[in-house]
Amino acid sequence: MKRVIPILTLIAGVLLLALAVSLVPGVYAQDGHGGEEPPGADQAAVRGAAVFAEFCQACHGPRGESIGSGPAFAAIAYDEATAHDAIVAGRPAAAVDGAPMPAYGRLLDAAQIDDVLVYMATWATDATPALPEPNIAALPEHVEGHAGDVVAGAGVYAKFCAGCHGLDGKGRDVSGFPGFEVKPGETVKAVSAGRAGTTMPAFAAEAGGPLSDTQLLDLDAYLSTWEKSAESKSEDRGLSVLIVVVGIIAVSVVGLAYIGRSRPTSDED
Repeated sequence: MKRVIPILTLIAGVLLLALAVSLVPGVYAQDGHGGEEPPGADQAAVRGAAVFAEFCQACHGPRGESIGSGPAFAAIAYDEATAHDAIVAGRPAAAVDGAPMPAYGRLLDAAQIDDVLVYMATWATDATPALPEPNIAALPEHVEGHAGDVVAGAGVYAKFCAGCHGLDGKGRDVSGFPGFEVKPGETVKAVSAGRAGTTMPAFAAEAGGPLSDTQLLDLDAYLSTWEKSAESKSEDRGLSVLIVVVGIIAVSVVGLAYIGRSRPTSDED
């Protein structure tokens, strides 16, 4: 019995670990603390760099430089009051430069906004923290029918899409930050050309945005993994249920074995 219990425990542990792994989606997560810090870096600026990387660099680049010829991607000069008001309240479509901006005050709290302002203030110094790079989780190298690089596409999504649309494309649950339905051949067209009447600009380089044709192909390949994931969900659900059942049985056997072992008996083992 003493040998059986550890074996059953190991089996149960392996099954439950397999369940956990099977439920982990193959998507990336934005690394909120990546990047190299300059000596003596202000921790508020480091935190602000992480927020800026997720929500701001898509249009404003790492340091407010121009990253496209369209008005949404023009260079910006840091001014604390102007930047604070724009972040909190956004910019209407009737702004002088014609580049609308959503109100991030609906999404970010006061501390996050303050950290972003501290980060932006470092642009005029030699102490600007590096923006964290996306932390890409396990992804297939290639998707049949798509020429793009899946991992590179995940990086494009992290830097240019996730801030408004969320890590999984389901939105941010607040007005102005919607999700989107991935449709073959249609989603990337929307990214390329933008959406009229919204705060989403055209991201294709030929339309004034920062994304090259190669980056758009990579993004398309990455988004296609969402389609494949949706198709396999029902199969994965059945496998997960099976693993749970087997795991519960194994754990139950271990528990009953311990209970039986702890009961006083007339004979010694």
